[in-house]
Amino acid sequence: MIHVDKNLCPHNHVCPLIKVCPVGAISQNQEGYPIVAHDLCIECGQCVANCPMKAMKNN
Repeated sequence: MIHVDKNLCPHNHVCPLIKVCPVGAISQNQEGYPIVAHDLCIECGQCVANCPMKAMKNN
């Protein structure tokens, strides 16, 4: 399951991973953190590979 490490995510900008996700499973909450919709996520790893801050984790 992919999750966000809030200690690494700056959350002060539009998350670039929203456009990277091929199934539209990433959005942003009111605080600016990316949110993964686990019911849509296919765990392709694109967000993990493309996060500039390495804040997306797959465990």
